[in-house]
Amino acid sequence: MKRLALLFGMSENERRGFLVLSILIGLIGIVPFLYSVYTKQAVGEEVLISRIVAEELETLAPYSAAKRSDQIIADESAVGIRTAEELFPFDPNNLSEAKWKRLGFTEKQIQVIKNYESKGGQFRTKADVAKLYVVSAEHFERLAPYIRLPETKPASPRIAESSVTERTTTEKAKLYIDLSMADTTALQQIWGIGPVLASRIIKFREALGGFHQLEQVKEVYGISEEQFEKMQPLLFLGDHPLKKITINQLTAAQLAQHPYISHKEAMHIVRYREQHGAFTSETDLTKLYALTDDFLRKIAPYLDFN
Repeated sequence: MKRLALLFGMSENERRGFLVLSILIGLIGIVPFLYSVYTKQAVGEEVLISRIVAEELETLAPYSAAKRSDQIIADESAVGIRTAEELFPFDPNNLSEAKWKRLGFTEKQIQVIKNYESKGGQFRTKADVAKLYVVSAEHFERLAPYIRLPETKPASPRIAESSVTERTTTEKAKLYIDLSMADTTALQQIWGIGPVLASRIIKFREALGGFHQLEQVKEVYGISEEQFEKMQPLLFLGDHPLKKITINQLTAAQLAQHPYISHKEAMHIVRYREQHGAFTSETDLTKLYALTDDFLRKIAPYLDFN
């Protein structure tokens, strides 16, 4: 009653202030209650979500790491990254694409192999297959027992000096190739000599006027030292005369057609001849300081001073 009397005894402004203060006190009292209700609801939602996630993980449990790996491999096979491997005896030369696929090769690997063959490449030993960069060491180890090729190249036939005199002319013809007269067909019987190299050898021989020693073959573009060592036991030079250069009659342009004479060297020869007369021997050529000893050594067998 005292409070009511006090309230009615207040002025208008005092009553308004008292009302606002009462509202503030009420709000302060209710905030803790609202906060506790909110936090309980949030915790409940988190627990519910955790339970849902756990249930989903339980459904994935049967899929082990190995099974997931198998699935990846299956996916790769589907797009041609990896293929099933079927091993069977085979000769890699001109093997069909279908059989390469059966051996576990992808289309890209097969394309590399076919490009190699299209450029004249051949597989003569098992090691030749291993040299392809698209064939891994592990894959080759599995294929090797099934490749129908020798492990190494057969040794080049060599003739012992003691047995040469015992062989007949027919036997020699089978073993030797006369480099002075051989055509491209005969040269292609030598391992490693294809139509291109055979043609180059013949053209070089004709341009020279004939070979006077076997080592000149090494000057042909594409003949390596290793290739020459394989060829040499199969070659000989028959008794065939060289086609010589009439050095006192040919023009500079004609002289320069010989493989051993450059245009510059031909000009020096003709100018000296015009000033000092015809050359009588190789000694006269040594007077030209522009001509080196190596040049004179190489050209000497082809000179005719008549």
